[in-house]
Amino acid sequence: MNSERDFKIITRYDRRILKDMLPLKKPLSIFIEPTNLCNFRCVPCVQGHEKTRNDLKPFGHMNLDLFKKIISEIKNWEGDKLRLLRLAVLGEPFLHPQMTDMIRIAKDADIASRVDTFSNGSLLTEDISNKIVDYGLDYIRFSIYSVINERHREITKATCDIHTIHNNIRILRMIRDAKNKSNPYIFVKMFDTYGEENDVFFQMYKDVADEIGLEKVHDATKYSGNDLIKAYYMNDRFEQATRAEYQKGLHNHMACPRPFMALVISSMGDVVMCTHDAPRATKVGDVKKNTLEEIWNSKELFEFRKMHLLGNKHENMLCKNCDWYKLFPVEDNVDGFPIEKLVPKGR
Repeated sequence: MNSERDFKIITRYDRRILKDMLPLKKPLSIFIEPTNLCNFRCVPCVQGHEKTRNDLKPFGHMNLDLFKKIISEIKNWEGDKLRLLRLAVLGEPFLHPQMTDMIRIAKDADIASRVDTFSNGSLLTEDISNKIVDYGLDYIRFSIYSVINERHREITKATCDIHTIHNNIRILRMIRDAKNKSNPYIFVKMFDTYGEENDVFFQMYKDVADEIGLEKVHDATKYSGNDLIKAYYMNDRFEQATRAEYQKGLHNHMACPRPFMALVISSMGDVVMCTHDAPRATKVGDVKKNTLEEIWNSKELFEFRKMHLLGNKHENMLCKNCDWYKLFPVEDNVDGFPIEKLVPKGR
């Protein structure tokens, strides 16, 4: 079990120097959003505030034929497997009625070293659990917002009982173990409460999860003006402690590393550069109009990368106030990479 309280956005296990790998022929990771709908309205999330929730519109599920097109393009894209294919972005994935089909299709295609998803755990049923075990989902992370019912309802604006969520995850673990499978690896995390609730959380999930961790609230891109830390804690001491720890975790990156190694595909097919991009301000393409490989090698993505390398992220509405990308480890620093080496062929 992991009880670290550090800010972490990506594992550093077996991590190579990103600059040494650039330019990449294909992304290391691709994030696909099955749906941008959510049954929770969590205060430290874009779903919990009117402005950012409106920015998510239009709401909807990704069409399964579009999903199959994306998976086929990744499979036919020359190069190594993806390191990660994540089936989650800004919605609750299991609201999609064909989410388990998406997992099966992605795993059968054998296009990624790891296929994973994130969930709030409220919609997990025995049927879903059986399918994600049988289909071979590698990893699932459950976000727990509180292990006190009243507080959970206050944060999520939902009526789902914390014991229902716990039981759903417990049954998934039982089904997995009964089938003598090791996957999906179950990671359960909660925001650090700076108090006894942390101990209740660890006790509650110690025999259910493969890994347990505490996470910090952060304000991500800050584009909306919402103070997510204040909205979650409503306690000056906890807010100050969280902001101080966040600042200590930042690296001195000028350019965001993500555009150089990953793509994010919204439920409507827009290709953006950030998993926090509710208004799709970092859009560089549309998979309904172009292939992923065309978008990866496009002028639009080149200009976006160039903007970051030149220190001009202030030109983008989403990027200008963001320092979340500085949580990427030092191995991912791309500052100073020669722009001319990124120019698309034929330009």
